[in-house]
Amino acid sequence: MGYLILGSGGLGTALAHELARRGEEWLLAGRQLPRGLDPACYFPLQEVDSLGFDALFTLYEQARLPNVVINTIGLLHDLNHLPERRVEEVDPAWLCESLQVNAWPHLALGACLSRLMAPDARLWLCSVSDLAGSIGDAASQGVPGRYSYRMSKAALSMGSCLLAREWAQRFPGAGVITVHPGPMDTPLQQPFHHELDTASLQAPAQVASRLLNLIETLTPAHSGQFLDLAGRPLPW
Repeated sequence: MGYLILGSGGLGTALAHELARRGEEWLLAGRQLPRGLDPACYFPLQEVDSLGFDALFTLYEQARLPNVVINTIGLLHDLNHLPERRVEEVDPAWLCESLQVNAWPHLALGACLSRLMAPDARLWLCSVSDLAGSIGDAASQGVPGRYSYRMSKAALSMGSCLLAREWAQRFPGAGVITVHPGPMDTPLQQPFHHELDTASLQAPAQVASRLLNLIETLTPAHSGQFLDLAGRPLPW
């Protein structure tokens, strides 16, 4: 199968290494080329915006589309913003940026693929999400606040549901899922290790292998679902 991976952070890099190990065809699009990967399998995606996505998909105008697209792009904090603890800390500009990074790429990928897909296309679009954005799961609300992050992940869930329903009519052989991989030992979580059970943190390489194995088991009935790495449905 052919794979397109969005995001060159901890999980995106681990996915590329695992696919290379398995002898699969893959392309990684991200801000930097990770060490040890073939530069011929890398596309520089410096900004999460329409221009960057459109440039990426010019590669597929004369080539076949990947069978699997995995979006690992996500944002919890940056140098100027930490997750909000109280509602008074919510900054509208940061909320919009969180939506831009955590929710919009899934729809941007859906739009780019929809322009190029044939009605009988066989393809999976998978975005990495977080149970912290689940409104229906009370257990995920342990860490207080994180308004922008949680709200943007909830928006990702709605976008995924809508896209899955649209594709069921337009491209019935294609599917859409979101996956909660669980806590990973990546730079995203490093400032918050004191809030986590560090024994439960997974290595990105472990998550990458399990995620690829999960994708290999998907059937049309899975489209539109929010899953864990074992393939169990999670509450929206």
